[in-house]
Amino acid sequence: MKIALYGFMGAGKTSLGKALAERLNYNFIDLDNEIQDFELSDINQIFENYGETGFRKIEHKILKNIVEKAGENTILSLGGGAILQPMNRKILQLTGFKKMYLNVDIKVLIQRLKNDKNKRPLLKNINDTKFDQYVTALYESRREAYNKYADMEIIIHQEDFETVLERLYLHFNFN
Repeated sequence: MKIALYGFMGAGKTSLGKALAERLNYNFIDLDNEIQDFELSDINQIFENYGETGFRKIEHKILKNIVEKAGENTILSLGGGAILQPMNRKILQLTGFKKMYLNVDIKVLIQRLKNDKNKRPLLKNINDTKFDQYVTALYESRREAYNKYADMEIIIHQEDFETVLERLYLHFNFN
């Protein structure tokens, strides 16, 4: 099975994807890491150099290259905005990826993102007093699309990493 994990920033796509791939003995690919390797730059710098529109073009190019080469038994971690692009959804569908939405409670996301906002180009310049409001608005603007395009969804509240990993593992082991 080929699985694309997606969800909002801070949902745990990379950490859960990597751990799940290891547990299932699947290949793991992180789209953002592949973009950084290709551009020889971090995501923040790519956003600064090309803006979000330029970043999305690079993201699609790298995604297309990855999914065309990906074999069965692959878990792909997408960036938070990748699934919002119609051409990305189409390429995932055409190459047989099942899209799994990691639906994390907004309060949990805000807490995680506060600790890590400088690594997030869409958050790094947001004033602390407006942070919760901004993250909530961005999350709400994406939520409908996230729900709409999911082949599968895992709802995550306050569970610890190991509990969520076990739920994901059981989901794929019995489906």
